[in-house]
Amino acid sequence: MPVIQSLHDNLTKQVEVYRELKECADLKQKALMANNLQELEAVTAREEQLLTGAAHLEKERLLWADQMSQMMGKSAEELTLAELAVKYPELNEVKQELETVVIELLDVHELNTQLLQQAMNVVNFTVEMLTHQDKNTYQKPGQQENKGSDTLRFLDRRI
Repeated sequence: MPVIQSLHDNLTKQVEVYRELKECADLKQKALMANNLQELEAVTAREEQLLTGAAHLEKERLLWADQMSQMMGKSAEELTLAELAVKYPELNEVKQELETVVIELLDVHELNTQLLQQAMNVVNFTVEMLTHQDKNTYQKPGQQENKGSDTLRFLDRRI
């Protein structure tokens, strides 16, 4: 069946793209840990290219899935790859590869998200320390001065 083969080829290409995205995510993780912004920028640019390719492949896959749904008498939204792999065993291997690489990619993305969140927490803490003041440098006439520590910070965020 040419539709099955075309769908298989599309899914195989998607697996390759997701593997490359996983490699990029691994590189991004190393760049985050090393605080290497140039590498992070280069990896992000490569990811954007891969995501554009993945979007194109996904549109193509939807066309094949629509044809498959007509052959099986179901709507494309109801049709799953697991169901297709049962009916067409030649799709089983690519289905498993796709599931594996997507799970690996999600795991790396979750860790990268945590690393980015920690970096943002450090930045927010630093900005807060630089801008928080217990004593006003300037105050409006008639306004009482804040009582508290005599510690002054570098910046007044209200300016």
